[in-house]
Amino acid sequence: MVDRVILSGPMGSGKSRVARALGELWGTAPVDLDERIEKRAGMTVAQFVQQRGEPAFRALEREVAEGVLADDNARIIALGGGTVTHTPLRRKLLASGTLVTLRAPLDVLVARIGNAQTRPLLQGHDVRERLAAILSERAEAYAECHAEVDTDGREPNAIAQQLDALVGDTPIVVPMGLRTYRVEVGPGVRHELVERVRRSSTGRHVVLVTDTGVKDHWAERCAQELRDAGKQVAFVCLPAGEEHKNIESVGKIWDSALDAGIDRDALVLAIGGGVVGDMAGFAAATLLRGIDCGQMPTTLLSMVDSAVGGKTGIDRVQGKNLVGAFQQPRFVLCDVETLRTLPIAERRAGLAEVVKSAWLDSEESVQLLEESAEGLQAGDLLATTAAVRMSVQLKARIVTEDEKETGARGLLNLGHTVGHAIEAAGGYGALRHGECVALGMVAAFRLAAKLGRASEADGARMTKLMKRLGLPTEVDRYLDDRTLAFMGADKKRKGGKLRFIVPGAPGATEIVPLAEDEVKQLVRP
Repeated sequence: MVDRVILSGPMGSGKSRVARALGELWGTAPVDLDERIEKRAGMTVAQFVQQRGEPAFRALEREVAEGVLADDNARIIALGGGTVTHTPLRRKLLASGTLVTLRAPLDVLVARIGNAQTRPLLQGHDVRERLAAILSERAEAYAECHAEVDTDGREPNAIAQQLDALVGDTPIVVPMGLRTYRVEVGPGVRHELVERVRRSSTGRHVVLVTDTGVKDHWAERCAQELRDAGKQVAFVCLPAGEEHKNIESVGKIWDSALDAGIDRDALVLAIGGGVVGDMAGFAAATLLRGIDCGQMPTTLLSMVDSAVGGKTGIDRVQGKNLVGAFQQPRFVLCDVETLRTLPIAERRAGLAEVVKSAWLDSEESVQLLEESAEGLQAGDLLATTAAVRMSVQLKARIVTEDEKETGARGLLNLGHTVGHAIEAAGGYGALRHGECVALGMVAAFRLAAKLGRASEADGARMTKLMKRLGLPTEVDRYLDDRTLAFMGADKKRKGGKLRFIVPGAPGATEIVPLAEDEVKQLVRP
């Protein structure tokens, strides 16, 4: 992706002025999309809209924008006020640079606009009322961006400096309209926690959920920072371990929150691994019929998997994650420095989900892991940051397409059907979740090869990569009748069949409905 800033926002927000200031800072000429359109059309935007109508203008706007994005020299782009309302173009803008929404209060925008004669969407209307309606209509589109910047009372040069710093640390956006959130990945991003909580919640209360493995390392100091910032913190420390991912632990969160007198402006904050994140998210989805949550994952597994996407679940004796809810977070902070307190076996277990993500994504992503396997094993921060970003970008892309797992999101369950069965048969404590997923992927490749959907070379390549990363691959010792019986409780069943995730070459995984007995036969030697 080109180091590029794309400025969006309503009329009067200052896009052109900020673009010029950033252009002076970077020593490059900004592109004003409306000017490009006027040059192409041979008339002003107002004249074009008046003569040919807004639909024709939007079509031309998209065409010109596509051409600008194809030019790597176009590093600063000031969009029109309505450019981002076209969803496919907005998603392309997000993937093509750092998309920033400039904002200002309504009264400030009205004052800046002044004479509305050159604003075709305002002509014939009360300016304030019409602009308020436009802001409401475009609220979801404007929310889908890498950052929002208030321009009220600020000089363009100061805003340009802020944007310059942002480009070097662009978050990953999960674009979901007004529920859009950002995932920040890298060393030290935990220091943004207080500010992210402040932006996400106007309430006094934070329900901080952690466990005994994380409490002393990270959670206690975060709680104190929040208290110093004026928040009332209900501190909930749960026993560590998958075996505690149950309704009793969720009940403890509920009771602590309610005893603290929370209201619907409160925020539930998860600081820990996937178990903490799932239970905190599920508690947030159900407290007072739903309050906001934030995630600060401290394990590799939770960074690349459970903290992003909004799926929360608790285990029952019948199987894993059979009770849960979808609860998208308001923010996610993946600070790779927190991984240094993990046991090496725990870090390795998280790499199974990284391998899964790479295989789902592309040949390029698989090669990235093969080239950095030793660094990932050793916990190298640069290698880990790159792997986490790759995994989160894939998940964000899939979740945007299919939030509730009715289609493509099911691909993220590669290795999980057999993996969850192994995990459940062991009582959720014999092996780590990532280790079970690794074994499940070995079984999935065996099934794929027997169905003729994957080559033996593909399976051998993935197995070799997982071995280099210190993951278990000897699956046959776990494939007894008792273990495979747990597949019958798989929540991905549909129409009496398992929606099995069948891998092929990198980037070519499929969802195939298979009878349970057929799966049992195909995954065995």
